[in-house]
Amino acid sequence: MPRWYMLLARCFGCVVIEDTWHCFLHRLLHHKEYINIFIKFIHEFQAPFRMEAEYAHPLILGTGFFIGIMLLCDHVILLWAWVTIRLIETIDVHSGYDIPLSPLNMIPFNAGSWHHDFYHMNFIGNYSSTFTWWDRIFGTDSQFTVFNEKMKKIEKKMQ
Repeated sequence: MPRWYMLLARCFGCVVIEDTWHCFLHRLLHHKEYINIFIKFIHEFQAPFRMEAEYAHPLILGTGFFIGIMLLCDHVILLWAWVTIRLIETIDVHSGYDIPLSPLNMIPFNAGSWHHDFYHMNFIGNYSSTFTWWDRIFGTDSQFTVFNEKMKKIEKKMQ
């Protein structure tokens, strides 16, 4: 049985691997030559809902889920923990709600529902699944940043 800190470290490693894979492959799938083949049917929905997460292409985007397991998993407890974490995160971002007390909000650079909702509203940028750092590094969150600034100004005017 792995120690709790090793379990957390390896689950974090799985999340980083999956997020990196997802971001780069998702961005590639949005290329004009591939978007009609792989991504177009996902964009039928502008308001995310939980079952929509299953629309992700299992062989392309889903592969990232298994890479971490193949590299880091040496105990069935780690497999269960990783599946649980990934399901909780997927349900959270597709819930359509930004829940302030969600334990996932305690994770630095967590994308969360607001980040993912903007992707479904805009369909450009915010390609990462869990963290915001790849989108920030490559500037694929620039429209999201502008949108957030507008929303903050509107909120200030309303107060």
